[in-house]
Amino acid sequence: MVDVQGGRLSAVGSAANGALLRLSLKLDGSVSGLVAALSLLGAGTLDALLGLPVWLHWAQGAFLAVYAVGLWYAATHPAVMRPIAVAAVVLNAVWAVGCAAILAAGASWFPLTPLGGGYVGFIGIAVVVFGSMQYAGLRRVG
Repeated sequence: MVDVQGGRLSAVGSAANGALLRLSLKLDGSVSGLVAALSLLGAGTLDALLGLPVWLHWAQGAFLAVYAVGLWYAATHPAVMRPIAVAAVVLNAVWAVGCAAILAAGASWFPLTPLGGGYVGFIGIAVVVFGSMQYAGLRRVG
């Protein structure tokens, strides 16, 4: 474990006791990377299928590409860096609230298709699951 003392980032978990945290970061990073690629490469097609604008797919794709790399870096580092893991929990919570807000706003924000509503709902549930796993993993490693 690395402390904050001396200006160093705090880190948590060895490979053995940080297994849940590492797994959750890798799963979140994998799914985020996949969604990033789909969003960036298929923005025009997704616009028609989901009812979400092209600019939103590009913004989501760009953010998720960086996010996925950060999660994989944290998960594969010898000791998972606590600030990145905590940021993942917070960002997943914010993302879930955003998904709920999009669904609650309905057509006043975006003209979601039925598939688009299912997509936003599924993503909202997925980030709650990832965030919960990461939170539980952080608690296990102390």
